[in-house]
Amino acid sequence: MRFAIFSNSFAPDWLIISISHLTLLSSLRLKMLTKSICSHLLTTTSTSPGELKTQEFDGKLSPSEVKGCVAALTFIVLSITRVHSSTFHGDDVRPLDGTVVTNELHQLGLTKEAAEGFSHMYDEFKTKLVTWNVDTMSVGPSRLFSTDWRLIYGLAGGGYTTGGSTTSAPSPSSSNVLDVQLSFKKNDNSRINFSMSLEKFDELKMELENVQSIIEKEEAKK
Repeated sequence: MRFAIFSNSFAPDWLIISISHLTLLSSLRLKMLTKSICSHLLTTTSTSPGELKTQEFDGKLSPSEVKGCVAALTFIVLSITRVHSSTFHGDDVRPLDGTVVTNELHQLGLTKEAAEGFSHMYDEFKTKLVTWNVDTMSVGPSRLFSTDWRLIYGLAGGGYTTGGSTTSAPSPSSSNVLDVQLSFKKNDNSRINFSMSLEKFDELKMELENVQSIIEKEEAKK
């Protein structure tokens, strides 16, 4: 059976198993766990459930079952958010309302009360989650917030200089070599490092400026 909350896809087997474990929790505890997951997603770049505290389970489940339950709720929250984000972008996707979410979670195995509790809690975070998803999943240049670069001058005598110091290294004897080393720091603190010639750097800069101009024009249409 396909579910609208999963973009009209089937529910994975592991999710069905984890939902059966979630039924051991009261509707109130499941609602509070949903709140913790939504808050976690909005305050960190990680979607890993391992960082969440699990006091909501009261020792009713094994550590692996607890991890599976948190992963299941995280998966559901992210899936619903992606559907809402697709609607936000104007894609041909059927909008989700609380009734659809509640009914489909009930079909997946949650009690009616637990499904309604999840739906009500999600609705409190929906606007912020959709905004978060659009921002973090965007391919636009805003995901890069730090760019470092330095120049390396090749010496005809067989060395190169960077930052005023000279180190032995081969270089063309016909002319000095000018390279640009770039380090892009992304929002998750990972880095992308590479080097290129000054000519290629100028081409890259021009292309990025063109892309930025296109993005700004598209955003102005909204």
